Amino acid sequence: MNIGDLVKITRGSIGVPKGTLGLIVNTRITLTNAVGASYFIHEVSLCGIKKRQGGNRQYLERDLEPVR
Repeated sequence: MNIGDLVKITRGSIGVPKGTLGLIVNTRITLTNAVGASYFIHEVSLCGIKKRQGGNRQYLERDLEPVR
């Protein structure tokens, strides 16, 4: 997934229901952990979620599904 991709949230959270659409606005990779794995963290601007409720949220790649 890249910046500018439209995605669907596959894991609901407080204030963001499962299935919410959003746009990836920033991506970063974590440092390597003790097991040797690193993860992509995507900052997503959510559609229909008011900025006062958090605006952009961060999600792991496994919690996002690209919309085609």
